[in-house]
Amino acid sequence: MIPDRWYPILETSKLGKKPVGVKRLDRKLVLWRDGSGRAVAMPSNCPHRGAALEQGRVVDGELACPWHGFRFAPDGACTLMPCEGVDATPPRAMGLETYRLQEQHGLIWLWHGDAREELPPVRFFDDQVGSEFRATSQSSYVLPYHYSRMVETNLDLHHSPFLHRGFFPNKPRVDPFEARIEGDRIYTEGTMRREDAETGFDLRVDCLLPNLGYIRLGAKLHIVIAATPIDHDHTWMWFRYYQDYTRLRPIGRFISWVAIQSEMRVVQPQDWRIFEGLPEGSVDDAPSHFVRADQGIALYRRRRRELLDGAAKRTREVD
Repeated sequence: MIPDRWYPILETSKLGKKPVGVKRLDRKLVLWRDGSGRAVAMPSNCPHRGAALEQGRVVDGELACPWHGFRFAPDGACTLMPCEGVDATPPRAMGLETYRLQEQHGLIWLWHGDAREELPPVRFFDDQVGSEFRATSQSSYVLPYHYSRMVETNLDLHHSPFLHRGFFPNKPRVDPFEARIEGDRIYTEGTMRREDAETGFDLRVDCLLPNLGYIRLGAKLHIVIAATPIDHDHTWMWFRYYQDYTRLRPIGRFISWVAIQSEMRVVQPQDWRIFEGLPEGSVDDAPSHFVRADQGIALYRRRRRELLDGAAKRTREVD
């Protein structure tokens, strides 16, 4: 996992008054909202006896363990041990680490990296899905594959006329095609067409490391995708459809909902059948021989490796 980056871990709408347990970035977490409504993230197991804190409840702006009622403030400090009496002072070791969070773009983001006084801003595809794309639908699910495979499959334009031929019939050629990289963002554009045709279906697919993808399916339908690692072998997938076919919100949401249903019921199952046959592990665990149309994927692998190697080097220098 690439360190010192923000990772989306849950939809904002899924964290209400009750605690929520998730596993992200190889950590078991409990998410909850304090008395002011601010999202808090901590390790999910109570330091007292290991109970899952997501089974507890929020009391007076603090998280209460379901087993023995120990309470934890938003800064992680244990504030109450009922079995020891209300005047007992909880030891510092009874406290929990807390993680830096931000809520933006309808998502809760967790900082995965070294503690800093000032953190960089959350990056998103604001230049592509601006305010004109108001009517949206979203969904999420878990897949049993390494997140790097999920990131780079979004950059794979030329699998569509074969695996998803119902949506892109008889357009195997990707030409013209261009891919470039600026910092942590990869830009790709291409036209899928028949061999004997000069025009076809124009696609724009971008990647924003560590784990975001953007797909433009024509001028009026866009998708933003996140592939957040749960652990080495599982990925939390989130995607949101944006549409600009109509300004009427109910109709627009229905259009986005139909697109989501097509994705979930048709497109994704076709992809999953292929994923099941791929080598296990990350994109680094099996060789690939690229062609011109894979240039975006090649840029992603190169940049990912640069970031991972740079992080490993900094760790060695500290040690």
